[in-house]
Amino acid sequence: MNQERFDIEYEGNRILENTRIDGNLKTDKSVYLDGMIQGNVHAGKLVIINKGGKVDGDVDCDELYINGTITGNVCVACKTVMGGDAVIEGGLITDTLEITLGATIRKGLKLKKRRNKLR
Repeated sequence: MNQERFDIEYEGNRILENTRIDGNLKTDKSVYLDGMIQGNVHAGKLVIINKGGKVDGDVDCDELYINGTITGNVCVACKTVMGGDAVIEGGLITDTLEITLGATIRKGLKLKKRRNKLR
């Protein structure tokens, strides 16, 4: 997985490069991030953080594809895919993890069976 971007079909919110959001983002859709979010992200579906993308806060989502940076803690209900440039400064709790050489998790990893979500 020598790629800088995850180009995956998604339906949701796109934050472009050179765009910064100050505040928390909560959505029942997916989030595709090339820019920066200064706050927590709660997404009901997929979060994609490409190289150069950054979340300065916590992330809670169903699936995560990351090749950028998250400074907070991360909770993923299903699958996490970390590219070679991915950095999670906090801890990661996920059901399934696919990790590429070079990716970093600073404060720990916990693999946890998928929880049934009440919606």
